[in-house]
Amino acid sequence: MKKYLLLSLSIIGMMSCLPSPQPEAVHPSLPIANIHADYPQKQMDVSTLAEVVYIPLPRKLFVESHSYYNAFHGCISEDWIMPYSAEGDVEIFDHQGMKVGRFNRQGYTDEEYPYIFSLFFEKDNQEIWIQATSQQFKIYGLDGKLKRSITLPHKLNAAAMADYSRDSLLCYDDEWVSDGLNKNPYPFYLLSKKDGGVQKLTSIRVSQRLNNEERFALNLGGVSQVIRYIIETSPMAVCNGKAILADYAKDTVFSYLQGKTTPLFVRKPSVFASLPFILTSIDLMTDQFLLFSFIEKAQAKEHFQRNLLYDFKEEEIYSYQLVNLDFQPALEVRTNAANGNYPSNWLANEMTTDRFLQYHREGKLKGKAAKVATKIKRTDTSVLILYKFHDEPTNR
Repeated sequence: MKKYLLLSLSIIGMMSCLPSPQPEAVHPSLPIANIHADYPQKQMDVSTLAEVVYIPLPRKLFVESHSYYNAFHGCISEDWIMPYSAEGDVEIFDHQGMKVGRFNRQGYTDEEYPYIFSLFFEKDNQEIWIQATSQQFKIYGLDGKLKRSITLPHKLNAAAMADYSRDSLLCYDDEWVSDGLNKNPYPFYLLSKKDGGVQKLTSIRVSQRLNNEERFALNLGGVSQVIRYIIETSPMAVCNGKAILADYAKDTVFSYLQGKTTPLFVRKPSVFASLPFILTSIDLMTDQFLLFSFIEKAQAKEHFQRNLLYDFKEEEIYSYQLVNLDFQPALEVRTNAANGNYPSNWLANEMTTDRFLQYHREGKLKGKAAKVATKIKRTDTSVLILYKFHDEPTNR
């Protein structure tokens, strides 16, 4: 409780030194996403919305722990599955779960990466983009040989990225925001896959920036250390050339398509209406739905979170429950895709084989999941659960 109070006071102190945010222009016709409103609930069986595929993988787990159910860390394309590990391993599997390649170029030379922050596969040139730092990408071939590097301009980073088009990645910048400064009022930009050129989306301007991290000082053994805590959120999503953009300090959520930015809905109350701040996170977008969350910006174990759904056809907001009925009791589908890059309308979850086989032994699997359980090999460590949501051409 004392740590939480001190953190809140430090935020108040920081905010008192900054100019008050200007009220946003409100569009009366836009839907309102009220953080605390009682919305009707959509109960959704994922098998009615998506093809569900189970792929056992003999891969190195991202976290060596007893965690049973995780989002997938890595990249999935129409041809390959590319997980990465905390130790810098990049593994390449086909969609039958056969390993076809692996490399590790972790290090500090010009041809290496110190860490993997994210990974993206560029299909046209068969290139693996590894975000080595917040400001640099290393681009490798499937054989693990470095092809080139791209470094972002000074005072610009890629706190989040997504594949936007054949030519560009969509990126989000929060450089300097943690220091209470606002060097870049245009957080969203397109990054050229060819030469690293930057095109800022100037249609979204943010006068006072926030980020999704907390920093607080601790005295450990007489040594003062700054602890950095990241809230698991995402400011954007992309599906079939359409992007949803939700800066953490904005009340309006926007869509971006073919160079045009359009307001989609407005959240209430405002981001700056309470402390700790409650951030908007874009969790998953398909052609049919946008799944998003309101998450309290706090490092406490228990914090406020609300998951909602925007229906593009109905232009209405719902609460929802998305479940996989191949498991008994029904398994909740984890929709936060912040740690993975997937094709449009795809989502990946992951489960350890130990947990998956435990369900099987207890007779709690059916359908495809039950069939796959009988084919798991001793060398398999995890089961990739791939959800391929059905395309809705009229919504693109």
